Amino acid sequence: MIINIIGGGAAGVFAAINAKRRNPSLQINIIEKNDRLLKKLLATGNGRCNFTNINCSPGEYYGAAPEFVVYALERFGWRETVDFFNGLGVMHTVGREGRVYPYSLQASSVVDALRFELDRLGVNVITGASVSDITKKKQEVCVKMKDGGEVASDAVIVAAGGCAAPHMGTTGDLYEIMRKFGHETSALTPALVQLKTDKKSVIGLQGIKLDAAVTVFNNKKAVDTKSGELLFTDTGVSGDVIFSVSKFYHLYSDIMLNVDFVPEYSIKDVFALLQKRRELLAHYKTEDFFTGFINKKVGQVLSKEAGFEKLSLPVSELSDEQLYRLSKILKSFEIKITGTNGFKSAQVTAGGLLTAGFDEKTLESKLVPGLFAAGEILDIYGSCGGYNLQWAWSSGCLVGNSAVERISK
Repeated sequence: MIINIIGGGAAGVFAAINAKRRNPSLQINIIEKNDRLLKKLLATGNGRCNFTNINCSPGEYYGAAPEFVVYALERFGWRETVDFFNGLGVMHTVGREGRVYPYSLQASSVVDALRFELDRLGVNVITGASVSDITKKKQEVCVKMKDGGEVASDAVIVAAGGCAAPHMGTTGDLYEIMRKFGHETSALTPALVQLKTDKKSVIGLQGIKLDAAVTVFNNKKAVDTKSGELLFTDTGVSGDVIFSVSKFYHLYSDIMLNVDFVPEYSIKDVFALLQKRRELLAHYKTEDFFTGFINKKVGQVLSKEAGFEKLSLPVSELSDEQLYRLSKILKSFEIKITGTNGFKSAQVTAGGLLTAGFDEKTLESKLVPGLFAAGEILDIYGSCGGYNLQWAWSSGCLVGNSAVERISK
């Protein structure tokens, strides 16, 4: 009996390992279009591979029906993930916000461990192979290749990813094939991605990196607040905190970001602090007022935003009214979001195959017996911080076991 797995990313590889462990006598084929497996995984977490999160819960996932993740996560959650990798010799460490990394802080540690396990189990890996179609013939599900070849099997698992990072091979080719069977897709948009802003919001700030709290507003209503590293770019904003809130661009048509540069202080405390600095640094020019407090260049940009006409004026001449305006901007600097940097810069895809077409307890298609899907190709995506890889492990484990159970009946 044969199971074909389309996609050699995290979900596909995990499905293969779990299926082969479940029934070593099965032939498991991974069909990967790249020249090697796990190419995208190797680049995750800036090459450190944040492979799960100890705070993982269904509330960190999004899509038309995010509750779809519950069954898979309950059966293979972050604890099971840590135990699995420990069993392959991958020790771990827990970083900020519960992010779990290999102790080596090298994504290659995770990739190598998975690759060694595939070799040990005898999983057949076919690289450099692009899929052109999937067909159903009686009890068989066949995978047709672009080079004209065809691989028959008792079950097919589609784990080909979405559209994010197309240079890694994830170009969304399988969506159209799945639509042929009647499966529908939701809108596909970049997620965990750099955001574009109007030029006015970032002028003078390009290249500056700092820690801040960012609140997302939709129709003037606060939606969520995240803290972390913020990077100003030539086209907008980036950094971990932006990746964390970028999902809201998919959920809402109009969002505004409010940046709090000093989240440790209340606006009342900031105002008092600026008054004290005016007294202490009375001999400074206004352009140097923030030296030793926040990034000097940020301070200058915010001073102009607060209406300071000349930064060459002595600090002693700043009025309480000016300092209060500056306090407000330090606590709430508005940035209008105009778009994203697209799939080429995105970590994951928001949207995908509607989960209504799949059994949440097996991930098998409700329309085509023997056809399964897992990972990013489904309409499920998570927050930044290891949640998307956890979905890959959880769905990969479930689908691998489910496929074996189906063909073993």
